[in-house]
Amino acid sequence: MDASNRRDLRAGVILIMIGTLFGCASTQETSTMQQSIGMLHERVQNLENRVRSAEGQGGKSADLYARLEELQLKVGALNGRIEELDRRIDRMSKSQASVSSAPPVSATPAPSLSAQEPSAPPDAPKSSAPAQPVITIPEKAEKEPTEKGLYDKALDLFHQGRYDGARKEFQAFLNKYPKSELADNALYTIGECYYSEKRYQDAIATFQQVLDRYPKGNKVPHTLLKQGAAFQALGDSTAARILYERLLEKYPDTPQAQAAEKKLKQLR
Repeated sequence: MDASNRRDLRAGVILIMIGTLFGCASTQETSTMQQSIGMLHERVQNLENRVRSAEGQGGKSADLYARLEELQLKVGALNGRIEELDRRIDRMSKSQASVSSAPPVSATPAPSLSAQEPSAPPDAPKSSAPAQPVITIPEKAEKEPTEKGLYDKALDLFHQGRYDGARKEFQAFLNKYPKSELADNALYTIGECYYSEKRYQDAIATFQQVLDRYPKGNKVPHTLLKQGAAFQALGDSTAARILYERLLEKYPDTPQAQAAEKKLKQLR
């Protein structure tokens, strides 16, 4: 094989090697590779013609055939690479087409102000008066009972014969107004409630609290009389007599002293 043939064969091999180095080729690069393959086919054909004319040269012809077969294999590999690139480009084109054909996502339009609030007719007269503020009148809170009101409420329950409720109300009054001028009356009436319920022991204990806490109060004569009556109801005439006599001694001109004198006559 002469020097010209060797140069042509070497040039063809170099072109094939450059083609195999391509990664992901573009469409233009694929077209260029196809043109190179066409040129290689033409050169291979020329080489085949020269081989036929050089068949009589023995070993040189065999070497030329071997190189020619190698060149044809590389050309076939390059053709396969081009086909693979064509398929990849076709898939990419289809994918882009499907994306572009998808309907666009439209944003939800904001509700129109005119759809929410009816507008006034165009010929309607505009009011020049300013909007009047809305005045909210607060509901009247339930008034807390006064000192006298709370006492009268408990006293009414006592007069109605509702002794349990009266005792609770009088106790609530004492808890809230312990230094009230009506405190001794409230405590005394609690004893009266026990006495009316025939709970004489509780009545005696409550009357004793009145005597201890308010020794100078206006309820002392009443308390001595009622405490003596409670002892008398329990059958303790001695304790009852002592209380009646104390009442006559300390408060002789009171109506309670007169009642105590009558009770003493009953005990004799």
